[in-house]
Amino acid sequence: MRKTYTIAYAAWTLFAVAAGVESWRLGFGGFARPGPGFVPFLAAAALGVLGVVALLQTWLAGADKGDGKGFRVGDILKIFIAVLSLFGGVLLWDVIGFIPATFLLLLFLFRCVEPLGWRRVVIASALTLAFTHILFVVLLGVRLPQGRVWTYFLN
Repeated sequence: MRKTYTIAYAAWTLFAVAAGVESWRLGFGGFARPGPGFVPFLAAAALGVLGVVALLQTWLAGADKGDGKGFRVGDILKIFIAVLSLFGGVLLWDVIGFIPATFLLLLFLFRCVEPLGWRRVVIASALTLAFTHILFVVLLGVRLPQGRVWTYFLN
C-alpha cells in the first residue's frame, strides 16, 4: 500500500509542477493586478506543497502493515463514475442551468458514489448549492449559466 500511495502522491506533485509552469507562462501578474495565471499558479503551488507533505509522511511512516494490494477495483470504478458524472453535470449546465444541474450532480455523488441517507444527501446538496450561490452570485457578481430550458420558459 505504501508503494501505491508513493506513486499517487508523486503523480500529484508532478502534475502540480506542470500546472505551475504552464500557469506561470500565462502571466502571473502581481497581487495588485493579477494576470490570467495568478490563481492557477497559487492552486498548483498549494497542490505541490500538499503532495510533497503527503510524500514525506508516507516515507517517514515506516513499514506498511496493510494488505499490500493497492487500490481496489471498486475504488477505481467509483473514481471513473465520479469523473463521468462531473462531465455530465457540466454538459447539463447549458440545457437546464447551473443550479438544477449542480443539485442533481450533488444528489448523485452523495447518494450513489458514497452512499449516504436521503435526508443527509438533500441537506448537503442544498447547503452546498446555497453557499455556492452566495459566494459566486451575491458576493462576486458572477452570472451562472441559466440553461436553455429556463430561458425558453422565461421569454
